[in-house]
Amino acid sequence: MSDAVIEIRNLSKIYRDFWGRKKVQAVKSLSLDVMKGEVFGLLGPNGSGKTTTMKMLLGLLFPTSGEMKILGKPASDVSKNEKIGYLPEESYLYRFLNADETLDFYGRLFRLPKDVRRARTQELLQLVGVTTAKRRRLREYSKGMTRRIGLAQALINDPDLIILDEPTSGLDPNQTFDVRELILSLAKTKTILLSTHILTEVKAVCNRVILINNGRVVLD
Repeated sequence: MSDAVIEIRNLSKIYRDFWGRKKVQAVKSLSLDVMKGEVFGLLGPNGSGKTTTMKMLLGLLFPTSGEMKILGKPASDVSKNEKIGYLPEESYLYRFLNADETLDFYGRLFRLPKDVRRARTQELLQLVGVTTAKRRRLREYSKGMTRRIGLAQALINDPDLIILDEPTSGLDPNQTFDVRELILSLAKTKTILLSTHILTEVKAVCNRVILINNGRVVLD
């Protein structure tokens, strides 16, 4: 499917114990397509297999069976990650850095030229609304502000696909509204895969949703 940004076919993941015995099957024969320009929602309770699926797409975990393609490349091809932005449920940021330094650091990881990093950093700080606090250390940030910087970090490489894992986790209602508005703004030019256990979340921002539970699709 030429317009499919993500293609998953019969994906399964089994976690095993030290002795190789089956411990839990986190994902069971999952198949889905995410089309270009969509905001696609993975809705399900905690422990349903959403995060495991996202980590397999990114190549952070290997599937037990099944096939995955992202941006026309196998999920195991790490070069595809150059055009993917990822916001995990818990952002792993260096709290002794400020916002400017954080985005510059991640820009360096993508080998962005210095002038591009500077311009991109200022653009993203304005986009996520933390320009006035860009010189403060991240350890001084609230949960909502830290989440905003995590989202800016996920956008530093100007990705074609953005993967968001519980993007409003731990935020108050006002912060949640701001993040939703930002997602809707990004959806005008990006493809977004969003994972959440909150029904109102997907209703607010998603074009299409599947419900998964115990690693299976229960509603498409």
